[in-house]
Order: sequence, then C-alpha cells, then structure tokens
Amino acid sequence: MKLLFATGNNYKFSLMVERLKELKDIELVNPGMLGITIDVVEDGKTAGENSLKKAKAYYEATKLATIAEDSGLYIDKFSDDEQPGLYVKRVNGREDLSDEEILAYYINKLNEHGGKSLAHYSTGVAIINEDGEVFTDTDREKDFLMTSKKCDTGCKSGGILGYISYDLDSNKYFNERTIEEEKEHYKELDEKYKQLVKKYVLKEK
Repeated sequence: MKLLFATGNNYKFSLMVERLKELKDIELVNPGMLGITIDVVEDGKTAGENSLKKAKAYYEATKLATIAEDSGLYIDKFSDDEQPGLYVKRVNGREDLSDEEILAYYINKLNEHGGKSLAHYSTGVAIINEDGEVFTDTDREKDFLMTSKKCDTGCKSGGILGYISYDLDSNKYFNERTIEEEKEHYKELDEKYKQLVKKYVLKEK
C-alpha cells in the first residue's frame, strides 16, 4: 500500500523511510515522486494543526493514505515572546536569513540567558487513511540542552541548530552523534509512528 509522506524535505523523508522500514506492506512515497507540488499555507497555531492541514491537502489531491508532521521548538529559559515555536527560522519577522545568521541569533539569545537552556520539540502528526478517516496526535520529544558554545570539531553536516543542540543521553552534540545514537534518541517516537501506521493505515488490531 502506498503511503504518502507530505513533505518536500528529503532528509525528513529518509528518516521516515527508516522509521517505517519494518512495515513491508507500506510503500512510502513523497510528493516529488508523484510529480505533484502543493503550496500549503501553514498558519495553524500548533504543530498538530499544521500537520493536519498538510495531510488534508495532499490526501484531497491524491486520495492516497497520507501522513504529515510538523514541529515547534520550545526553549525553557526563553520568555513566551522569545519562543521560536513553529517558526524556528523566522527571526524578528524575517524568513530570509542564512543558516549562519540563524545560528548567530540563537547563540546570542542563549548568551542573554546564561549561555545554555533545556529545550524540547513538540511534534504533531496527522494521518488520513484510504477511507478518509483522520487521526492526529502531538508528542513532546525528549529534552535536550541548547548551548551558546558551538560544536566546532567532530561535527558532521546536519540541521543548523544541531551545532548548538546537545543530546543528554549520548553526551554529544546532535551533529556529532552516530547513526546508532540518533536511533536511540528517537527510539520511542519511531516506535509510536510505526504503531500509528499499523493501526490507522494498515488497520491492524
């Protein structure tokens, strides 16, 4: 069965492929593989609302079972007005900053709050199965440390904030973790996604 993952992000798609690889009855596809592009206005107030907007748009266009996700970043020491939330790459109303400028912004903000803070991502997922039935859920992911001290050595390329995000389980920056350490960090979330797809897409009891 085809399951459409409503994302144009190849890295996120590769993670979902890995996450669902044990489900042999699922053939995961993305919009690019189907030759379609939909401009979804992600103006929801929560990650769950945005994931549902994306899932609905792509399901209505393809009638394929569809899964979508969205996430927001929340930093403990930041005030409500300072929280990035759903707009991690929007700084002072601007969305045209380079990765280096975004990184510098967060380093400066962290320095205003003592140089480090616990943080977490809140991730919303929406699934629409072939029959049009809708399921949504939101999870608070594991806490990690954000620090103004950038990883300068031993880091591989990755998400820009991975250079200042520190995994408390492996005691490594996100961008210096091994594949096995990344899997361990996301193990609970990965298992939940797999079970959701089995229940709501494959309708296994």
